[in-house]
Amino acid sequence: MSEKTHPAAKAERGSRPGSAAIRAFGAMTDAEAGRYSRSRDLPGLIALWPRELADSSPEGGLHILSKLTRALRAERRRALAGHWSYDLNRHLALMDAYKAELGSLRGMNAGLSQKMPGAAPPRSEAATGKVARAVRPLAARPR
Repeated sequence: MSEKTHPAAKAERGSRPGSAAIRAFGAMTDAEAGRYSRSRDLPGLIALWPRELADSSPEGGLHILSKLTRALRAERRRALAGHWSYDLNRHLALMDAYKAELGSLRGMNAGLSQKMPGAAPPRSEAATGKVARAVRPLAARPR
């Protein structure tokens, strides 16, 4: 049995599969999200009408986030399938755009709640339970 496929060799490399990729590309996408420009970057990633691109309302941000989510899912499927059309650069650009749009949407929601005295505070992801399900270890997930 070769050393690369031996279980002990896998344990030495890291207990989490893909952790090296997360370390390598996670910081890269965080840094790139700061240089994101909606009008420059989005038209090359997802199909948008000019009015959708110019819409800076929270509803427009949600619409763009939903399109980015669908594009990211499709790109992940291509990556996992080993499809010839998978493009790592496109995947990273989609992640940058998603993180930047999510950050701007969160900023808009925080600004709205501070400007309106009777408005309810924005709900955190932890309160909705979405994050707790996403980061729960595989062993703790119900089968």
